[in-house]
Amino acid sequence: MAVADEPSFGQARGLFALYCKAKGLSARTLETYLASVDELGAFLAQSGRGDAIPTTQDIRAFVASLLGRSLARTTISIRLRSIRCFFNFLAREEAIDTNPMAGVEIPRLPGRYPEVLTEAEIKAMLATARQRTWAGTRNRAMLLTFLDTGVRLGELIGLNLGDLDLQAARVRVRDGKGERERCVFAGRTLLRSLRTWLDTRGTGQESWPLFVTHGGARLDRRNVQRILERISASAGLDGKHIHPHLLRHTFATHYIKNGGDPFSLQRILGHSDIKTTMIYVNLAGVGLREAHAKASPVDRLLAG
Repeated sequence: MAVADEPSFGQARGLFALYCKAKGLSARTLETYLASVDELGAFLAQSGRGDAIPTTQDIRAFVASLLGRSLARTTISIRLRSIRCFFNFLAREEAIDTNPMAGVEIPRLPGRYPEVLTEAEIKAMLATARQRTWAGTRNRAMLLTFLDTGVRLGELIGLNLGDLDLQAARVRVRDGKGERERCVFAGRTLLRSLRTWLDTRGTGQESWPLFVTHGGARLDRRNVQRILERISASAGLDGKHIHPHLLRHTFATHYIKNGGDPFSLQRILGHSDIKTTMIYVNLAGVGLREAHAKASPVDRLLAG
């Protein structure tokens, strides 16, 4: 059944703005949505369509114009998804008879790999995080825990003294996604740093937090982020945003580069799907080629 009085584009934009505000969307989201709709409106006006609701062909022409401007695919995707929300709203409210976005595909984003630290950047950060003070001892142990185990931020700040088994070089991680529990292992460097930190911090009950402030309170997310920012600035990495998940990506990538296999990495990281872990296999492709050159079964079998 056709809509009797289809609104003009401007009227539809006003209805959508009211809907978004009533829904309680953030100011930033509302700004993104309306800026995208306004950009489409400007394109329609320049194309001679005036203030009419666009057709599917009009939308495809708009997509082509965005692609022709060499905009980032991420930018194009955000704009088109915002416009899709606009037309989905109008169709749901039966303000329009046909949704012009129904037959339009949003261009796919190219595959993106996470950013990681280079070996030189890792060494620069570790050189800055020296064990000369109480805070320096804690910060070095914390940084090494990120880099040697791949734990998430929430998992690190959730660690208690009872989660450490230094004899077995094992750390129990309790606060992972889905409230799963797993064990990760510590290398010699991390073990030495944790022992030094425990000697400095002092022992206590198993339920006491491992990483604490000077006052003995558990570190929170903001504490950790600020510490990482200070370390990265001192290491000369001011132009790089150092955050806990970057350190997790760094651990995973270098683990694969150094000969680790994706199935053990999956267990260490706590991934439920091996596909997520395989991102690091692709990212570490050069390292894998080097590893294969050293460990090729046929080359080794036929050598000599």
